[in-house]
Amino acid sequence: MNSRWQMAQWEEEGIEPGVIPDRRWPWYLRRAIDAMAVGLFFLILMLAAVPMGANRDWAWAPLCVAFGLMAIPVALGIGSRRGMSIAPAEGKPLLALILCFAAFLAFALWQMSPLAPLAGDAWLFARAKEILGEAHAPIPAVAADLARNSLLRSIACALIFLMTRAICRDRDNARWLLVGMVLSGVLVVAYGLAMQVSTNACYVGTYLKIQFEYAETQRCLMSGTFVNSNSFACYAGMAIVAVIALLFSRDKKQADTPYGHNEEDDTRFINWLTGKRIAQLAALLLLLGGLLFSASRAGFAATVIGVLVFGILMMRGRWKSRPDLGRIFFIGLAVCVVVGVIAGGALINKFADSADPWARIRIWQASFKAIALSPWLGWGLGGFADAYMILQPATILQPNDLAHSTPIEIMVELGVLGAMLAFAVVLLPWIICLRGALRRRLAHRYLPTAAFALAAIPILHSTIDFSLQMPAIGFVVSAFLGMGWAQAFGRRDRAPELFVTGH
Repeated sequence: MNSRWQMAQWEEEGIEPGVIPDRRWPWYLRRAIDAMAVGLFFLILMLAAVPMGANRDWAWAPLCVAFGLMAIPVALGIGSRRGMSIAPAEGKPLLALILCFAAFLAFALWQMSPLAPLAGDAWLFARAKEILGEAHAPIPAVAADLARNSLLRSIACALIFLMTRAICRDRDNARWLLVGMVLSGVLVVAYGLAMQVSTNACYVGTYLKIQFEYAETQRCLMSGTFVNSNSFACYAGMAIVAVIALLFSRDKKQADTPYGHNEEDDTRFINWLTGKRIAQLAALLLLLGGLLFSASRAGFAATVIGVLVFGILMMRGRWKSRPDLGRIFFIGLAVCVVVGVIAGGALINKFADSADPWARIRIWQASFKAIALSPWLGWGLGGFADAYMILQPATILQPNDLAHSTPIEIMVELGVLGAMLAFAVVLLPWIICLRGALRRRLAHRYLPTAAFALAAIPILHSTIDFSLQMPAIGFVVSAFLGMGWAQAFGRRDRAPELFVTGH
């Protein structure tokens, strides 16, 4: 009886069931502290793309420190009244995810130790001993410093996932994450347009993208704040999905209607076309222009797939009950066609003028040779460049430190078994997002659906490129996987929880 009475009291005071309140702090002060913590976290996360995609040590290292520091107050309950608590429904998948990540870290550390058995690169150490007279004990990790950097970024991604999972249980925070993604994408693309006019897109700040002789009249592919156009296109595509998700969302004024919409409003398109949505459509046009001017074929294809996946999942079971969503879907397709006609010339030219379309395949062939030399232990995190230097085809003179396929590169560095652990760390949250998109009630389906479709773009793109290896993109994908995970479990899944928070 006392517990039922207490639950009733909490409900009257607006406190969510299961959250143990702390009356030492006024509610408005707690809310202000939470808002500041969430806003700072989102700000740092979304500005990570500005310093060249954070792919330089001077950019990603401070970001990792910042995320590590921010994880402390979030763990104490600041920014989320539930803190890092776990609902019964998510207990088993979260435990499986934690075990996979812990095994991945342990395997990578084991590679860096002399305790690991001889690997396919042992002959390198033997040859070095012949030449130099001495050499390090043979270990799979041929670049331990790079392995350390990869581990630090991986740990930062894990912290971002956990923080976002806690913060974005609140649907308002999840929506603000989408808004932040749109604003970040607009900033990156707007900078790209400015550099296109001023320096023909050949500079990112003071960094010259061209490796050889540069003429002032030369034009480069638009890359915004990223060094390469492919990662820029992937980031713009992620922002496009975020815009479309906001277009599919409903205003709070309509939250009290059945399934989050009013049947009468569905017949009046003008009620939908508000000033806010006009601004969102303008952002969509800008982002589409940046995507097409980047001339990234894989980025364009991955974005199209992501948008189609989002539309199909959102329209599932809604074609008759929500005709307004159908209108939004077809308006989006029309916008894509119009922008494609205007700005698609660069994309078509890149299809036609590719200098060596088979270079990437030869890189993959060399990568598979490296896998065959050390299939179970790999060459160590960050060791792809050294492995490729040894096996580099004679037909490719330019040095290369990336496999242009993240799954293949991970298999080279970690071996087959270690790569399976790394894949599971990404794919398991992605599958949970899909679960939420298929099971959540109609009014809030757009949040886990957006997380699944947005993450699909860099995941698919990375199969033939390296966008997920860009720290800024990896950080953002970790955040959206955390948001999708949080939104995949509804209030019924959380009802039995007993949470104790830090504030």
